[in-house]
Amino acid sequence: MKLRTRILALMLCVSVLLSLCGCLPIPIVQDALDELREEPQTAQEQTQAEPEEEIETLAGDGYFEPLARDERSYDEMQLGEITCEAYAPYCEAITRAAEENSQEAFHRACFEAEQMLVKIDTAASLLALESDRDATDEALAERALRQTQAYYDAADLYHQTLHEVSEGEHSRLLSREFETWQVEIFKSYDQESSQESMDLSAQESELVRQYAALSAQEELDVDAAADVYLELVKVRSQMAELAGSASYADYAYSAFYSRDYTPADAQKIWQTAKEDFAPLLTKYSDTLSQALSDSGISSTGGITGQNVIDALLYGTARMSPEVREAAEYLVEHSLYDISYSEKKLPTGYTSYLYSFDVPFIFNCPYDSYADYTDMFHEFGHWLAGYYHGSDALYGVIDYDLSELQSQGMEVMFLQFYEDLFGDDAEILRAQTLLNLVYSVVTGAMYDEFQQRIYAESDLTKDRLLDIYREVYASYGFEPYDGYEYEWTEVIHNFQQPLYYISYAVSAIPALELYARSTESPNDAMDTYLRVASMSDEDYFLTDALRETGLTNSMKSPIGDVIARELEESGAFDIS
Repeated sequence: MKLRTRILALMLCVSVLLSLCGCLPIPIVQDALDELREEPQTAQEQTQAEPEEEIETLAGDGYFEPLARDERSYDEMQLGEITCEAYAPYCEAITRAAEENSQEAFHRACFEAEQMLVKIDTAASLLALESDRDATDEALAERALRQTQAYYDAADLYHQTLHEVSEGEHSRLLSREFETWQVEIFKSYDQESSQESMDLSAQESELVRQYAALSAQEELDVDAAADVYLELVKVRSQMAELAGSASYADYAYSAFYSRDYTPADAQKIWQTAKEDFAPLLTKYSDTLSQALSDSGISSTGGITGQNVIDALLYGTARMSPEVREAAEYLVEHSLYDISYSEKKLPTGYTSYLYSFDVPFIFNCPYDSYADYTDMFHEFGHWLAGYYHGSDALYGVIDYDLSELQSQGMEVMFLQFYEDLFGDDAEILRAQTLLNLVYSVVTGAMYDEFQQRIYAESDLTKDRLLDIYREVYASYGFEPYDGYEYEWTEVIHNFQQPLYYISYAVSAIPALELYARSTESPNDAMDTYLRVASMSDEDYFLTDALRETGLTNSMKSPIGDVIARELEESGAFDIS
């Protein structure tokens, strides 16, 4: 179990993008989904059309504790902008209650202040979603950025207010209202360093906004993106220095991701990625690419959002009653946006809308087979959020566990590929598995790249590109014209630095889960649901691996075993 003393990071952050599926940059499209495309039906239409038939599932229920949910749909979730000025009266109420030495009034004031803070956070998430739908709209981006800053300012005012209470004559009110670790946070608040931290966060947010605007263009200006990145490195290095960390990598691993391993520990994954998984990419990527080309799968398949939703409902209905319930709630309440638009930010993620206590899926589709796997991936995040909820103010996500829940969901869908993709199932299953291998390799590669970048004392653009060339080659990738700028296309490098290792450490047990599924689909589903049933705000990935018997690749040399099992099972063989 996580210790609650590790909750500092979230007070500095608004909703974080959870995932961008690590997929091979190969355009893959499924042309043969005639049954799904000819007469798409929603779950509700299917229920009305004919009596519901009993569907055999791979697992039963009892894995999750149900949460109370209302029937509000996404289009009813409107908050607009909420300023920090509107928040000030809530903190003034805390101060008055403390001066009156009234525990009841203090409790009520703190509760209302926290609820309003959560509302400001949710408003920022909603505006970020709106902005991501049209990343070319600078006014919309400014509005979202302004709301994010309002959250930072309000959170700071909240901490400042409770810090003042902790130094006053009625400080005992705090110990009766909050846990000891929370009181320590309020006592340790320092206004000067907090203001400096907020200033750096504002600079960081503006630079990330600039990158988002660049990435929304028809063609990314890679030189301009590299310039933005250099500025981000400077700002983030200052953040680490302010926090007293030896390096930004140490700071990010601890403060943002709360990992139970260090940047130095992650080098074990770099090694297994290079030695065990990179050779699989070298051996099978070209063969699979040719098979895809020969199969007639084109890049213009006409895949619709309804096709993707139908596939999601088909597979989840056959997993377990609880998984089916979550999928149907997602669809019935329109808690997703997977529609196509040239203006959309080219990414996919799951956000949590705290005031409404529901997750939301955002994805920019490409009219390719990846639209399906991206949705399956994000639904893994959504399923966990649906059953576990999330703590806006004090919850810290273990992204490694979260990514196993999402990449594991991709694996769970593989057994339905014949039903979903017909004759192309074999090729597309191989592609999905190779994408997971790619996640291991690129997850390690971008972690090594960024650790080296942030360790440079005087980084220049030439040195930045040289480091990428060196790291890229060490993972067995072949150079091509312009490859040294490939990293600028990866949004995580800008928005979520040092995140990518989470894909690597979670894809390895996801591939191990696939090996289990080939022996017993029911046992594999049971293992997956036990992983999904562990809240990523309460458990580490290492907890989930230990309790389900999956291997901890940080401690055991499992990479070569998994790579061998994949080959021996014929996972990448195309007939």
